Amino acid sequence: MPVPYRKTPRAAEIGVAAYLHILWLPTERIFCGGLLITDGKGQPQEFVHNVLSAPTGLLWTDEQTWQRGLPILAHSLFDACRREPDLLVALDSLGPADFLSAEVAPSIPFAQVVPPRDGLPAEWNWINTPPSSGMRASVLAQELIRRGFLVEPFERLREALSLVYPDLAFPPENPLATPSTTTREPGDDA
Repeated sequence: MPVPYRKTPRAAEIGVAAYLHILWLPTERIFCGGLLITDGKGQPQEFVHNVLSAPTGLLWTDEQTWQRGLPILAHSLFDACRREPDLLVALDSLGPADFLSAEVAPSIPFAQVVPPRDGLPAEWNWINTPPSSGMRASVLAQELIRRGFLVEPFERLREALSLVYPDLAFPPENPLATPSTTTREPGDDA
């Protein structure tokens, strides 16, 4: 008698997810970003990286620089990627959902991961419309969540970026933190 086992769904085996991680290095005024493509088992398939120098001067606040630089760097990573992922995943620290939906604007399902905090488990929030249950992206997302690939790929990305760019000073405090990305309307007082 054969031994029964749980088989990885075919959609998760052939589907790929793209993890987008962008760091702002304020002392150097550089954006450093990477895109890690993995299969449904979390195995790396492709890694794309790039840096972007931010404009200098007193007229550019960190928030304005972030809002302008993040989409430019993200799109350069998308353009350099050879595979077309089924799903895009980013950390919640990348920015508010409405900003990411409008400025990063992927046409594939896009989710944000909220890392575990204060004893709460990691969460998965959809930026744009979640994939329907029959889509490969839906099965892939469920498999990645089941296998625990919510926050870990971002840790791999940060490590890879620090190896590729050893001369950059990555902030030591919280490897997953990015600057405040709250958006304000012109004329709002902060």
